[in-house]
Amino acid sequence: MQIEYLVDYPEYISELARLHFDEWSYLYPGESLEGRIARLRSSCGRNAIPSVVVALEDGELLGSAMLVAHDMDSRPQLTPWLAGVFVKPQCRGKGTGSALVRRIEAEAHSLGVSTLYLYTPHTESLYERLGWSVTERCEYRNTNVVVMSKELAA
Repeated sequence: MQIEYLVDYPEYISELARLHFDEWSYLYPGESLEGRIARLRSSCGRNAIPSVVVALEDGELLGSAMLVAHDMDSRPQLTPWLAGVFVKPQCRGKGTGSALVRRIEAEAHSLGVSTLYLYTPHTESLYERLGWSVTERCEYRNTNVVVMSKELAA
């Protein structure tokens, strides 16, 4: 498995947007698949905020992770965010998600970020295993979520 910038593999943008749309469209009412494709395309930086990385193996897209300035419009003071962590169901449990998270943590650290944030409705235990701490529990877009943070090494 390799982790690469999505900007270098634009042929995966539509597939990844569909996966993200299917997984999280309930959090973005009114967003279309075309809107998700455009949003993903505009986030394709390299060693920057925003950026998107993808896990690939033998030409197959396994998953993704993003580094974005803001991910919760109700928490604009918190920045930047780990977002869009997704691994295809058949590829889960093999360390792909952890590798994607660590890659975004390294990207953020290389950009001088001291604290990184995320929110999740379902995968708190994964992030706790990776050293993330609960900042708060709240309702966001009619969904119970946990906001987490991680202090990155100096």
